Amino acid sequence: MSARTERLGGTEGNEVLTSATAVVLTLFLIAEAVTIVLIGDLLSAHMFIGMALIPPVLLKLGSTGYRFARYYAGARVYREKGPPPLLLRLLAPLLVLTTLIIFATGVVLLLSGHRSDLVFNLHKASFIVWSGCFGVHFLAHAPQTARALRAGLRRSIPGSELRLALVMASIGGGVALALAVLSLITGWHGERRHHDEISRAPVAAASAARR
Repeated sequence: MSARTERLGGTEGNEVLTSATAVVLTLFLIAEAVTIVLIGDLLSAHMFIGMALIPPVLLKLGSTGYRFARYYAGARVYREKGPPPLLLRLLAPLLVLTTLIIFATGVVLLLSGHRSDLVFNLHKASFIVWSGCFGVHFLAHAPQTARALRAGLRRSIPGSELRLALVMASIGGGVALALAVLSLITGWHGERRHHDEISRAPVAAASAARR
């Protein structure tokens, strides 16, 4: 193991970072789930939390991607630790792909300022697939996440200050990003406009018939 790897905590440090970020994401996702259930009243909150999730998601992808790269590059410590179970390795590409699609389509909808049925349906379909993948991923990794966090609290693993800084920066960066686009969020009425157009359609049809 190199001196730099030792300073950052090696595989244990990577696992603690991944687990800490997973906890942050879980809390954000619980709040996001509430907004989905009450989407009619909490659409702005849904979009705000969605934007705030982007930096923590990128940090999680970065930490797991680093482990992936180190393992397949033949790093001894990562080889000795071994890969995740086969089912999780098979689900991982789909989980990552649907995650990227969810956020990409969400950002497109926000920046466009209105609802596009094509983009919205892709957003919704990717979320449905993601939910199944994430459920398996969460349940499989929950015990490992708890063990890693306990280990990080019980003893000093090198790089703890850097890991804490990265997690806090992802949270702060997420909130800052959401605040930066707050005017777009509060000004987005795509869903309301969509329903208004549907409600006005019979009236418009009747008016045209009378003419």
